[in-house]
Amino acid sequence: MYHWAVDGTAAGYEYAEHADVNKPVDVHLLDEVIRLPDGSAAIQLLHDYNIRLVDSPAGEWTSEQASSLLQTMKSLPQRKRDPYRPQDLPRSDWHLSSSEHVEHDILVEDLDGTPRVTIEADAFVNATPRLALLEGKRGRYYSQRLHHALVRYVTSNGRNEAAYERILQERYGLTTRVPDYRVLTAHTTGGEPRTRFQKFQAEEIVRLINMLEEMPRGMHKIPELRFLVRRLNGTPHPVYPSAPAVAWPDVGYIEFMEEAFRTASDSEIHRLIIHEKAHFLWTHLFEERIREDWIRLGGWYRNDQSSSGWSTTKQTEFVSAYAHDKNPNEDMAESIAYFLVNPDKIRSRAPAKYEFIRDRIMQGSVYLARIREDLTFEVYNLYPDYVYPGKIRRVDIRVDGAPEEDKKVTVVIGLHANDPETEGATASWVRLFSEIGTWADLRLLPLDDAGRYTRDGRPGIALRGEITIDKHAKAGYWYPENIKLNDAHGNDRYEGIEDFGWQLYIDNPLEDVTPPEYVRGTAALRVSTAIQDGRKVQVIHATWKVAEDKGMKDQWACRGYLNDTIPETYSVYSDGFYDAARELCGVDFVMPHYMPSSVYTLNQISMIDQAWNKRRVYFTDPGHGLRPEDGIVDEPPQRIELVTDNPDLTPPEMDVNRISVSATPVNPDDPDGETTVTVTYYVRDNGSGYAKSGFYLRDPQGIDHHDWAEHDWDMFFDGDPGEWTKYTKTVVLPRGSPPGIWGLSELTIWDKAGNIHRYDFTEILRVDVDCETEAQASAAGIASAILVAAVTKVPCLPAFEVVQ
Repeated sequence: MYHWAVDGTAAGYEYAEHADVNKPVDVHLLDEVIRLPDGSAAIQLLHDYNIRLVDSPAGEWTSEQASSLLQTMKSLPQRKRDPYRPQDLPRSDWHLSSSEHVEHDILVEDLDGTPRVTIEADAFVNATPRLALLEGKRGRYYSQRLHHALVRYVTSNGRNEAAYERILQERYGLTTRVPDYRVLTAHTTGGEPRTRFQKFQAEEIVRLINMLEEMPRGMHKIPELRFLVRRLNGTPHPVYPSAPAVAWPDVGYIEFMEEAFRTASDSEIHRLIIHEKAHFLWTHLFEERIREDWIRLGGWYRNDQSSSGWSTTKQTEFVSAYAHDKNPNEDMAESIAYFLVNPDKIRSRAPAKYEFIRDRIMQGSVYLARIREDLTFEVYNLYPDYVYPGKIRRVDIRVDGAPEEDKKVTVVIGLHANDPETEGATASWVRLFSEIGTWADLRLLPLDDAGRYTRDGRPGIALRGEITIDKHAKAGYWYPENIKLNDAHGNDRYEGIEDFGWQLYIDNPLEDVTPPEYVRGTAALRVSTAIQDGRKVQVIHATWKVAEDKGMKDQWACRGYLNDTIPETYSVYSDGFYDAARELCGVDFVMPHYMPSSVYTLNQISMIDQAWNKRRVYFTDPGHGLRPEDGIVDEPPQRIELVTDNPDLTPPEMDVNRISVSATPVNPDDPDGETTVTVTYYVRDNGSGYAKSGFYLRDPQGIDHHDWAEHDWDMFFDGDPGEWTKYTKTVVLPRGSPPGIWGLSELTIWDKAGNIHRYDFTEILRVDVDCETEAQASAAGIASAILVAAVTKVPCLPAFEVVQ
């Protein structure tokens, strides 16, 4: 459903999305299978890779599976068995699991010095390409699931640096080995030392390789992209402190921060990797014509009043708020990432962009995301809600408070809508910026007809939010870059500053625009003991002096980040207090017996004053060469040793064969989408004990709905953490939820020591259409330099225009 009407503005009035329910993409598999030559694949596997295929009651190998395994192993750059030195590549015995699921599809165990590999039979289902018809086009239907499993074997789950570097260099033209970080970062972040960076963790490497492989073959190597770098845990980016990753197409590298892997979901991590590489396509592979067409499609135009220099006339055809808020380059990167990882969302939210990427970037090839079948369920609804929240039609802003007092700001927005249930919003998030870039978040909640906040998450066509701005905050105009309107079903509207009227003026003659200063040389660490929850714990105390002329924030004015020396852990951070009498920040890190024994390093601190001015300080032991006049101030970090009784470095474990999802409509006689969904799973932990879990339910429109499951807030686990324990979480999907097949796309569990274990139940499938002839490609404006001859009957390389 789509509605537009004249409303006295140039843009008019629209209030609904492209309302066709995402229907499953029909892939018609033909009888013919593209069979790879067997040639006694099992014998060749033994000869080349010392892999012995072993039949067992759990599964017997077929010639097709052996052939798929051989061909996938050949695609991975790696050492082969030297007949003159066979001992250099030990023999491994490979077993199939046909009846049970295996985490990551592969398990490697050491049995008396001989690796025993168990691989899930389902990983082979789509490994052998099959001929298929998709929308009348002939192509190859397959997935990289087997490849992803074998990457784990070849790289020892990402721990074998020589193995993963060989794959990165030979298959993608990349390396994580940076000869000189100062030279690499000289023109981006001022020439930073090696001490501000670290190696990727093992699981991070596996994810990087597997997502790089998901991109079309023609995008595997981009000559201008040479390095992948990883910043030190606990240190945000010096230029873009909130960014999880940053691409530098003109310099040739992508850098990832800890937050890219620590807090994001699996699908967000995967999208981020594709997103950053897509910036290199925009800069180096797309000619001006394709960029201009994309700009027109997205309604983008230059706008000096916007912080990004760009604005868009559109509010609803974007896969994320970030794609809408920035510029056409970011919009393209986000859209390509969703096209590969979660194509249903871009199909439902921006169908024209989906077709643009399919036809002009991917040359007709299509990606499909399929959730493990036993973790799917159906939602019934005769009255689905595909309507976006109404456009903003009024904004009321009130500021109360004398010039030398704190200011209470009340914002009420009204929507151009009639029916709160379908056209209303359940929430709105607004980030308010001052003229110097300090900011505060304002949340607006829906109101009922009487002007009271609604209950039980009911939507409204008016929303109100309140915030107090300190009397020392920056004076002048405060503004939002955008306003995002949400409803319960993921129908999000994004409105830029030129889509509505806004004036918020703060009369603050006592303004403070100077961030708090760290007093150099005052940082210190010490350890004490305390009793918490009836048990003895150790506490690391971090303190440092602060120079602040007006006053620090009342709560959580100080934050510190500690790193240990263990490669596979993340930083520990904590918020702390400010002692005005002593002008001292103090942050306490409670370290129970299950935290790692290690030398802990204070690598970064941050301070925020009551005017929201923020200061970050690095402690990364840079050595010589960093000068304060260059804007890079650093000093050697404080270190302290902590010894604990029973350190826990192993993530908790979930039984992948004992997880289930069930769904029951609340109103079965007249289904309206309201559905009771129950997720059941079993968890155990070998140390600190299970703490919490979170999961995503993905609807047919590609929208991920997050919910938290069991959460044990106690510091210590009650009971035996090593016993399998059943956990159940029930959620009720709201009325109006999209009908069709939903699924549990991923589930993440944490233990009390902060170890994380992610479970992804989604397989990415592909259909690569047959190549056009070179003459057809030329007629379509496609550069012939990137085509593979049609007679080869191999998947096409992407059909984007190459920069001449």
